[in-house]
Amino acid sequence: MHGMRLAGFFDGAAAVLVGRTSAPDGATLTQHEAVMDALDVLGVPVVADVECGHVAPHLPLVNGALARVEHSATTSAITQTLS
Repeated sequence: MHGMRLAGFFDGAAAVLVGRTSAPDGATLTQHEAVMDALDVLGVPVVADVECGHVAPHLPLVNGALARVEHSATTSAITQTLS
């Protein structure tokens, strides 16, 4: 995540969604702590444990689609719009 941030992957991001992982925590940081260590400096919301990526149910997110993300303590939704 540090490398991606330094390479500009998150430039202009309004938020960052991070998929769930089955990777174990490190000796000094949990998976969540490692993500926040890399991305907290962006100053945008970071939503973790999104049901996309390498762990089932593998929610497909369309690269380049516009998306609206709604997240609260009780519900979460992602609406993608293709244009």
